[in-house]
Amino acid sequence: MESLPDVLHTVVEPALRAVFAAHEVTSVHLFVAERGGYAVRVTVAGETYEDWVVEAGAPDTSLDDWSERLRSNLVDFVAESRFGWGQDREHGPPA
Repeated sequence: MESLPDVLHTVVEPALRAVFAAHEVTSVHLFVAERGGYAVRVTVAGETYEDWVVEAGAPDTSLDDWSERLRSNLVDFVAESRFGWGQDREHGPPA
């Protein structure tokens, strides 16, 4: 299984940078999930999002694939959140 630092730097950080401005994210917690693999909990503007970032038992999924999955899910989270309702962050945070 990948190391926690590898998952943080290769999966989580790129996905967060692609969706949020630096000042928006107030906490990030990456942890070993109960069923194996890793999950992340991100707090943005008082709202919390939690998701798998690497699931155990998916050996054919690369870290880049997991990062793209997380990025896409974070785009959806923003669009459905109170702070970013309806925003499309497919191409990054607002300028």
